[in-house]
Amino acid sequence: MPHASIVLPGHDGSVVVEGTSWEEILEKLGTHDALAAVLSRLAESERFERFDRYDQRSDDARWAQEVAELFLRDGPEAAEAHVAGTIGQSAEDYYDNVVAGQPGTKRILAAVDKGLRAAFPDDDADEIREAVGDFLRQRMSEALEAADKSRPFDGIHPSTKVLVAFAPGQETEWPNAEDWSIDGHGKSVHPHCVEPGPLLAAYLSFANVPRDELLAAWRTRNDPVDPVNPVRGPGETDHDWERRVQRAGEWREFDWPTHSARPRLQDPEAILEVLDNAGYCSIPVMAFRVPLRAFLTRDWDAPLELSPGPYGKVGEIGLHNFVHGAGHARANREPVTLPAGRGGFRPTENWGYGYDKVYGLALSHLDVAIADGPKAEAAPEEPVAGPRP
Repeated sequence: MPHASIVLPGHDGSVVVEGTSWEEILEKLGTHDALAAVLSRLAESERFERFDRYDQRSDDARWAQEVAELFLRDGPEAAEAHVAGTIGQSAEDYYDNVVAGQPGTKRILAAVDKGLRAAFPDDDADEIREAVGDFLRQRMSEALEAADKSRPFDGIHPSTKVLVAFAPGQETEWPNAEDWSIDGHGKSVHPHCVEPGPLLAAYLSFANVPRDELLAAWRTRNDPVDPVNPVRGPGETDHDWERRVQRAGEWREFDWPTHSARPRLQDPEAILEVLDNAGYCSIPVMAFRVPLRAFLTRDWDAPLELSPGPYGKVGEIGLHNFVHGAGHARANREPVTLPAGRGGFRPTENWGYGYDKVYGLALSHLDVAIADGPKAEAAPEEPVAGPRP
């Protein structure tokens, strides 16, 4: 049976492959350990990365928001699949542009071509040469892919940033702005109208403002309100008065947790300012901007620690109406620790009327530094009771 003797560069001795045609020999060579070893060494030396951060899009804000949304809603696998489908260089392109013209590649091609033409001198030399080129391109591309250690998120440039909203009160789920918001009489959350409820409690607890301090500030402002002890106003209808009396009863029972060890994120006057200006259909949010790759690859089993960015701010906190495009927030300068897990987070600009869409902010003022906080220690397991004697 005809055979080809091929001297591969970097391999001791010749590789002998039998076959009835050069096509069959070429196919068998593709699975030969000696060729696989030669190509593997060459591929390792290339350090090919399909997802190379220096070649990827760093200024496409819409794409960044899409990646963040898929990650927060559907998990890292969905986000990785999207990134892999939209960025990344192919091993074939890298071979054509970089590897094909290198001396080592040319030596391998020449060795295989020489061995096949010697074994089949009567066959078309140009056809063999072209087939060997296609063969080597395919096998070397496979070797490059096998040697590649990069992951899709590696292709996100460190300068790519994304706007994120954290929604207090919705930490265990994908936040909902359409069907759940802070309630108020006449669709208003003005201090005269706002009604107690879980999202209002979440906002006040997140800001860490005690109930007594907020009520005291409410009673002493220029337009005083006492939600606990209402006074009927001149011309107030019976319906409105009865509703305020009912709301006062709800306020007497209404409270929220605060913690002296946590920083105060807003004072009572800031809370009242937000309520004055936010409007209906609002939910509590903290908005900030983070480097996308660092945000995606952090340890999500640990709390997320936010600290001041280059302008000394730690995002903005307030109420935002994603449904109709309104809201009011105040800059925060205190460090914030957010709970572990992806619940409660959403990218702002993929969600109705986002922050940038409504306010047109200088986004760099929303930049924060992020770090993983300490994980909570697991509770010790209860000992299993043994059988009674």
